[in-house]
Amino acid sequence: MMVEGESIMKTIQQRYAELKSEQELTDGIDKLIVDCYYYKIFKEKVSDKYKKEFKDDFERDYPVYVSDITKKLDSRLRGRISFYKEEEAYKAKAGQQRAKRGYADTDVWNMNTWFMDTISPMLKQFRKKHNGIPSSFLPSMVCTDEEREAANEKWEQILDRLIFLINEMDEDKCSMKNPYSRAYHSLQTRFRRELGWFGEKAKTDEEKKLEKEKGSSKMYFPTDFPDRYPTAQEINDMYFEYERKIFDYRNQCKNEFFELFSKHFWELWD
Repeated sequence: MMVEGESIMKTIQQRYAELKSEQELTDGIDKLIVDCYYYKIFKEKVSDKYKKEFKDDFERDYPVYVSDITKKLDSRLRGRISFYKEEEAYKAKAGQQRAKRGYADTDVWNMNTWFMDTISPMLKQFRKKHNGIPSSFLPSMVCTDEEREAANEKWEQILDRLIFLINEMDEDKCSMKNPYSRAYHSLQTRFRRELGWFGEKAKTDEEKKLEKEKGSSKMYFPTDFPDRYPTAQEINDMYFEYERKIFDYRNQCKNEFFELFSKHFWELWD
């Protein structure tokens, strides 16, 4: 079955590789969709492995025939293609906005991330290619090579500290990792597989009927089923307690960064 041209399929495959390397793939459906086309596993028959993964994802909508599975996957894949097209178009628009006015709408929506993503590489380049030394670091206007070398070393230590701190501020680059992350996310994956994203599979028909009448839906989590997931509360508590510790550390790095950045602000030129 053909999709929207070889170039689109190549784009999807490249995006899949990027997502996989960044570990941003969802637990099943994105990988499943691309695999189905990349390896053409639906050409003749569906393997038991993918039947199970597909059923886990679609549950009650699980089709009986291979052609039905392929049709549903085609719909999902076209939806992803559309999403990626829109994403690329918006990136292009953001690039035009930055060229015209220096910033994009997306930068405004998340200025703290924009600041870290922009200033960090600038500081790295400045550290690597700077020529001058702030005059405040020199003992006098006329100094020896040894004195200039010592002043330069002191200045580069400050730049190194700024680079370290701004990277530690960044949630994705921070060296402090949550040791309970694997257990927490494994529990969430198991819960979604067994009971749905918010425990909808555990609801009775009567509960679903009432929710439909009220126009609202109650969300369940692993901690709501202590008999089924006896360690859920403990894992949950440990995970979020450590997340708070990580945030406190990142916040301390942020405070030190801006104190140092402010102190040497007028010296950040070359």
